[in-house]
Formats: sequence, structure tokens, C-alpha cells
Amino acid sequence: MASVIEVYTIAGGAWFKDVFNGVAMFFNSSASDYLLAMGTLFSILVATLAYIKSKDLMELMKWAVFYVIVVTVLVGIKKDVQVIDLSEPSAIYQIDNVPAGIAVPASLLTRVGAGMAQVYDTIFARPDSLTYSKTGMMFGAALAVGSTNFMFTEPEAQRIFTDYVKNCVVADIQLNRKYTMGDLMRATDPYALIFSNPSPLRGLYDTDRNFMTCEAAAAWLKNNSGDLNGRDTGSFMKQASSWLHGFTNQVFGANNGGTAIFTEMLSDSYNWFHNTSSSSTEIIRRNVVMNGVRHGLNSYAVDSGNTAGMLNISSEMSLAKMRMSQSTSASIATHTLPIMHTVLLGMTIALFPVLVVLMVVSALSWQVLKGYIYTIAYLQMWPILFAILNHAMNFYLKDRLGGSPVVLSTMDQVQNTYSDIGTTAGWLAISIPFIAWGMVKGLGQVMSQAGNYMGQTLQGAATQSSSQAVDGTYAFNNMQTDNVQGSKWDTNYSRREGHVSEQLDNGAVLTRTRDGGTVMNTSEGMSKLAVHIGGAESTIAGWNASAREQYAQSAQHQAGYQKGKEASWSQLQQFVSQHGHTDSVVSSGDSGQTANMTRGASNMLSIVDRYAEANNLSKSAAYNELMDKSSRGSVNAGAKASFGSPKLLKSVTGLSGEVHAGTELTGATQSSHGTNQSNSQRNDNSHDKNAQMVEDFRQSRDIVESSAAKLSASHNDTGINNLSEQLGAALSETSKEFESWQNSETRAREYSEMATYANDHRAQFDQNYDQMFAEYVSQKVPGRAQSVLSDTGSPDVAVEREQLVHEFMQERVLPQLEQQYHSNKASIGQNMPGVSSGNNPSVQETFDNNSRVIGEKGEAANIRQDSQERVNNQLNDVEKKISESGSNIDVSKGNVERGSANLKYNHEAARKVQEQGMKDEIENQKLINTDSLISDASVGDAQILLKKDGK
Repeated sequence: MASVIEVYTIAGGAWFKDVFNGVAMFFNSSASDYLLAMGTLFSILVATLAYIKSKDLMELMKWAVFYVIVVTVLVGIKKDVQVIDLSEPSAIYQIDNVPAGIAVPASLLTRVGAGMAQVYDTIFARPDSLTYSKTGMMFGAALAVGSTNFMFTEPEAQRIFTDYVKNCVVADIQLNRKYTMGDLMRATDPYALIFSNPSPLRGLYDTDRNFMTCEAAAAWLKNNSGDLNGRDTGSFMKQASSWLHGFTNQVFGANNGGTAIFTEMLSDSYNWFHNTSSSSTEIIRRNVVMNGVRHGLNSYAVDSGNTAGMLNISSEMSLAKMRMSQSTSASIATHTLPIMHTVLLGMTIALFPVLVVLMVVSALSWQVLKGYIYTIAYLQMWPILFAILNHAMNFYLKDRLGGSPVVLSTMDQVQNTYSDIGTTAGWLAISIPFIAWGMVKGLGQVMSQAGNYMGQTLQGAATQSSSQAVDGTYAFNNMQTDNVQGSKWDTNYSRREGHVSEQLDNGAVLTRTRDGGTVMNTSEGMSKLAVHIGGAESTIAGWNASAREQYAQSAQHQAGYQKGKEASWSQLQQFVSQHGHTDSVVSSGDSGQTANMTRGASNMLSIVDRYAEANNLSKSAAYNELMDKSSRGSVNAGAKASFGSPKLLKSVTGLSGEVHAGTELTGATQSSHGTNQSNSQRNDNSHDKNAQMVEDFRQSRDIVESSAAKLSASHNDTGINNLSEQLGAALSETSKEFESWQNSETRAREYSEMATYANDHRAQFDQNYDQMFAEYVSQKVPGRAQSVLSDTGSPDVAVEREQLVHEFMQERVLPQLEQQYHSNKASIGQNMPGVSSGNNPSVQETFDNNSRVIGEKGEAANIRQDSQERVNNQLNDVEKKISESGSNIDVSKGNVERGSANLKYNHEAARKVQEQGMKDEIENQKLINTDSLISDASVGDAQILLKKDGK
């Protein structure tokens, strides 16, 4: 059974267990046999060469002795090892079958180092918080000074206490004179002072806006604040763990019992340094109250005169720099040196298999073994030196503090003292590795080097600060990185003070002036491009360009409107012409109206005879003159027919007047040229009689027309529908072009008006859109954004940039301004006509109205769906009646011929007179077209019709 030996370490016991386990497993495996075989072969070779060289048998003997010692003693003997971690005594780390060559030296040397450190701590007899072997370097001092920074951990208590200080404590000092500011600053127990006899009148408001008197607030804080009554110390232990060294968990423990150890060590450290007997609860409460009072009181400015000269400035700067240097060194030492000691010792143990191979070689055995022993001894000097340094610094710190209590007036000084001693101890701790090696090899030279190092550090900081003070060069809180300056000459005087500038995330700089004002500088957050996009100029240019485009579109729509009118007139002429054609085709399609039509035609012919006899005119001339006079009033009606007049209604429903139905519209203006130039107007001897005949002729013609309208109803459905659709489409297209023309005109006027408004109100539109344009280009052409924005030498890039500027204005800027313009149109464009559609209906509305009118006319004309069948039946009846009327017409033929002979005689008598009259009147009748006169053939046709009817 192998005996158990102990190995001590100040930290990292679990890691040392893994290291010893690795070494034990290696030497209990076949890998160690191969390694020893290789070492043995190499050692034999070296010993043989040494023997050949020296011819001395002692070389072989040394090889045999060292080989036996290494293989049999150092590796062959196994020991059980127990690692004892001084930072965690309760933990047990045991390793079996560790080679004696590593276990025995490690146990002996660590026993010496740990034992000497414990002996020093026992001799000095300090509390556990001040003992290096239990808590580490300057743990108690760090705990004591850290407690002076304890603050309220409860937000509600912090707020109420701050208001209590402002409203109650300050008032007690300034108004009631219960105590003075000096009493408060020197009070060792400010808790008892500020809560004694609080005012029952003054008060404060809680979070629910309920009023609390000072007396009630004091009672609430005493009873409800765990920070003041000592119920919650765990939160303060968490605060301490954040600024103490890395072995805090090992000191306090990871379980709930750590709070008790924390409070005990806090009271021990605080009482030892300040010669008090306060409990940890009182210490925490006192420090929390003092810090709360400091934050609640208003700051008092203390003026320091010119008595502080350059010597004081130099001393303070030098001391501050040395403190900073020492603080940095202390931070490195307290965090890295314990870890470094543990890692180095573990590396020494882990390298034992390699050292065994080297020790097998007789020529290297003694040097390797001696260096191995020196290394372990060197590392064991560290705990001893740390314990000595810890005691020295604690003793010096207690002497510096002089047992003075911590009050408001001395808190800053006490904290500085703790800081100075702590940083000095950390800075000196860096020299411990060098001193420890000197203790093993030779101390004199190493101590000399350590003294030179300290002297150079102090002298360097003092020299630099003194030279800066004498030269008048001061620099505070300056940070410079990668600065390059050259060939710069600037002798201008500049003075700036009181401004605080902050660069925002978008690049702009926000400056707060001394008088509380705010200045925003966006120049650093805005691009400076090859093209400047100013709000006013770009807006005016954009609106002018839009106005030109609208005017161009207006011209196109106006031309389209003109073409539409021509097309619609052509369709209207075709529509009327088709009506005339249809009238002649279906004139005999209704037997019910044939008699009326025949009587009207007979009356017309009779009136022509009487009129010709009374005025000495031929029948043709009389007929033309009667048509002219009876149609003059209906010429306008004929012109208005395309717009829905009663005449058009008759036409749509099938106006039928045989020949003269198609010439009715032309007789009024053209039929009087041939014979109407006769002296029928000049030589009329009876105007009343002529007027009566004209009126009778018009009535007869109306009878014929109305009869023809009723006769033509059946065959108009299909043709009229087609023509009405074409006419409606033409009218719709014309209306559409008219609306587009009017809208373009209106938009152009609006753009022109907006451009004028922007020019007159530049201040409202003058914005810088350069940065917005840069972002727009980056989104539009991300691959070429840099080239487009920065290239000023390429014409192609310039063209592309101008195009992007136009698109940017149309997409991002002008729509917003147009919306703003239209929203304020009542005040902006009072003199500009607004967009109005006038009385013009929309395209669809026009088409629907036309279709509805045509449909209504068809219904008024009794157009039916069975028109074709009904017409065929009526045509059959008409044919029978026409054959019956033929005999009647033949009977009347003789009467007509006899009347015609009498008229012919009278006509020959008046012919000569008429010819002379025509010569006189021909110059006055040039405006009348002679191509449309009603010929004698037409009159003859009418006579034939009368004859047939007579039959």
C-alpha cells in the first residue's frame, strides 16, 4: 500500500489533480516503456562515446548509477498524492500511483513554501481577511475601501432618500439650524443625525404622488429599506465580488454561507484599519447613508485662488501619473501573478516524463536534476514573498489611516489612501518573480536591478511632469491615434470654451453652448457632390419641364379633337344621308298613311298651279319658289337636326317625302336660283294671297313629311343602329380628346403657376437634397454609385447623372411639393383657375346619352323587333292598294292636263317679262346655288302620283 504525501498550492487544486493524473497514467502505460527504451538506447550511445573518448571506466559507472536511480527510484517507486488547495481547504484532490520522482520533490518544496507562508501569517497574527495564505494579497484592504462605495440597491429607497436629503436635511441645516453642515460632514454616524427629530411639516412625494412628511419618510426608510436595517447583505456581497480579485468565490464560498463570511471579514477589516468595533450592518448602513447624502446634497463650488502654483501642479500631475502606472501594475499583478504561479508549477510537474528521459543520459543527469529542483524551489519562494509583502502593506496602510473613522469630510482622502497603498503593493508584487529567482541563485544582483527599476519609474514620471509644468504645457484627457502631421504652419489665435459637441449616428454634430443653447451642424453628415440639388432651383426647373410636357400633350390632344370633329361630322352626314335613302325606299311601306300623303301631295300641286297662274310663272318656277319660301324657316331646323331637334327626330324615325324629302334642306337656300329670280318676289300684286298660298303649301308639305315619318318606321331599325353606334363612337372619341386637351391645358397652367409660386417664395422651397440624392443613386445604381456621384470629367457620366437628377426630382421631391400645393390651393392659387371639367360630359357618359336618345327616338317612332315581318305584310297590302289607286289617277289625269295647258298659255305670256327680270335680279342672287333647283321632271312625277291616286 503506497503512502500518501501532500502537495500544497495557493490556487488551482483541481487543475493540479488533472496534471498528476496525467503523469501517473503515462507511466502506467506502454508509452512510458517505449520512451524509456529510447532514452536508454540514447544514453548507452552517449556513454559509449564518452568512454571511447576518455578511456575512463567511471563514465560507464556513472551511467549505470544514474540509470538505476532514475528507472528504479524516480520512476519505479509509486506514491499516492493529495493536493491541498489553500484557497479552497475543504476540497479533496487525491491521485494514486504517482512516480516518486515528481511526488516527493513537489511535496517537500510545496510544504516548505506553504508552511513558511503560514508561519509568517501566524507570527503576524492578523484576521483572516488580512492573511495572505487565506484570502490573498491585500484582500482586507480592498474589502474595506470597497465598502465606502456602497449605494442603495433599492430604487424606491434611493429616490425617497435623495428627496429626503433635499427637502428635509438641507432645510434642517438652513432653516431650523438643527445642525450645521460641518456637523454633518464630521458625523461618524450620519444615520442617527439626519433621522433624529425630522420635521412633521415639510415632506416629499412618493412614486404614487402621495405626500409624505419628513417624519413619515424617515420612518418608512427605517422600516422598509433593507439596505438600512441590515436585512439584505447579500446584494452588497455581490457588489464586493465585482471589484475584488478572482478568488472571491473560494474565500466566501459558493453556498449561502458566503454572506456570513462576507459580513465577518468586512467588520474585521474595517475595524482593524479604523480602530472601531462596528458590526457589518452598521458599516454598510453608515456608508450607504454617507453616499446617499453626498448624492442628495447640492454641489458647493469651492474657489481655489492663485496660491496653487506650478510646483503644486507638477506634484499633483506626477503623483497622478505614478498612481496610474502603479494601478496598472497592480491590476496586472493581482490578476496574473497567482495564475502565473499555479500554471508554472503545473507545467513543471507535467514535464517530468521528458525530464526522466533526459536524466537517463549520464552526461545530462545532474544538470537536469539540479535545474528541476531549482525550478520548484523558485516557485515556492513566491508565496513566502507574497505573505511578507501583504503584511507590510497592511501594516503601512493602518499606519497611514491612523485609525481615523470614515466620515463625509474624510471619505475621499481615505479612498485615495487605500488606492495608493493597494497600487503600490501591486506594483511591488511584479518584482516578486525576480526577487524569488535571486533568492535561489544570488540575491544581491537581483535586488540591485529591482532598485534601479523602481528609481527609473519614479524619476521618469517626476521628470516628465516637472518639464510640462515649467513649459506650461498641460494636456488632460487627451487621446490620439494614428496622427500624421507635416508642413503645417498656423499662427492664428483661436479661443473656444464652454461648448460640448457630440457627433450623432448620422454624421451631424450637435453642440450645446455655454448659455444652454443647441447648435446643429449637418455639414459633416451631408454629401458634397458634383451636382448640387437645391430645393428652389430644382423645383422650379422640374415644374417648368412638367409644364412644357403638358403643353406638348395638350397640342396633341387638340389636334386629335379637331380630327374627331371632322370624323363625327362625316358620320353625321352619312347618318342623315342614310335617313334620306331609307325614306325613299320605305315611302310606301304603310297603307294607313297613303291617303294622307296623297291628299297632301294633291294640295301641294294645286297650290303650285294657282301660284303659277297668279304670278305668271311656270309650274317648275312656282314650285321652286314655294319650296324656297316654305323652307326658309326650316333651314336652321335642318342644320340643328344633328343635335336632336324635332326635325332630326322625324328623320331618325324615317322621314319620307319622296323626292322633295331629300331636297327639302336644300330648297331653302338653293332651289330659287333657276326660276326664283323671277319677278315673283318683285312683281307680286297680292302679297296677302301669296302668303296664304305659301302657308297652305307648308302645311301640305308637313302632312306629307309626317306621313312619311310614320311610313318609314319599320325599315330604319338595323341601319340606324349601325350608324348610331358609329356616330356614338366618333362622338365619344371626340369627347375623350376634348377632355384630355382640357386636362393637359389645366395641368400645364398649374405647373406654370406652381413654378411661379416657387420662384416668388424661394425661402420655403430652398432645401438641400444632396444627401437624399446620394442615397437615391446608391439604391438605383449600387454598382456605379461612386462613379456617378464623384466623376466630374466624363461627359457620359454627366448625362447619366442629369438623368438621375430628373428622375429623383420626379419621384422623391415634386410629388410631395405638389401634394402640399394642392392641399393649400385655396391660398396659393387664388388667381389661377382650378381644374374643372366644365359642362363637358365624360366619354362614357356621352356615349350612353347618345345611345339613350337614339333608343328613345326609336321607341317614340314605335320601332318594334318584328319590323321585317310587319313590313313584308304591309308591302303586300300596299301593292294591292296601289293597283286600285291606279285607275283613280288615270281619271284625274285629264283634269291635270287641261289645267296644265291653261298654265302654259299664261306662262308664255309672262316669259318675256320674266327674262328681263332675270337679267336684273341675277346679280342679286349669286349666293343662291342653281344646281339644286327642282326640275319639271319632279313636278311631272308629282302629277303622275296624283293621277294614280285619282284612279
